[in-house]
Amino acid sequence: MKQFRLLIIGLFILGFSTTTYADGKGIRAGYQASNLYYNGSGMNDMMSSFYVGITKDMKIIPMVHFGSGMEYSQIGTYTDSDNKITIHYLSIPIYAKLKVGPLYALAGAAANIKVGEKWLISGADTDPVIKANGFDVPVFAGIGFKVLMFSIEARYHWGTMALYDSPADPYKTQYFQLGVGVSF
Repeated sequence: MKQFRLLIIGLFILGFSTTTYADGKGIRAGYQASNLYYNGSGMNDMMSSFYVGITKDMKIIPMVHFGSGMEYSQIGTYTDSDNKITIHYLSIPIYAKLKVGPLYALAGAAANIKVGEKWLISGADTDPVIKANGFDVPVFAGIGFKVLMFSIEARYHWGTMALYDSPADPYKTQYFQLGVGVSF
């Protein structure tokens, strides 16, 4: 499993470094709804949050682009405003994009690195009962619409790794993003 993780990290670093000479740079930000899932069932209610990041696109052929970037997001779940779990991630996505006119579809994967975790129980900040793993590799698919330098995009992410090491709790992340982007 460690070799698989090292391979994935290596591919993400390679993908991120090859887009340094990209022809389309931009920023993206928007709304995010997330939850923790166990065998397809949500742990509690969806947590509303945000994401923000930078992107780089490189045209391979007229309709096919390769992209990467870096973004910050908060993923978690809650039962009410006094009880919630929030995990902060720095993400490095890589993706392929098929563009036809102003419409496009994309698919890819990301290296999510945990940079923080917060549990709120009965309104008080609490040390995590079980600490989340420091790494996840979600896969995602999405659609978008781009006119001039502005884009509107929707993506859905599926975590591929268990969030906690406990075999009794093989929770995985899933989240939906809806946002806007500006290319320059």
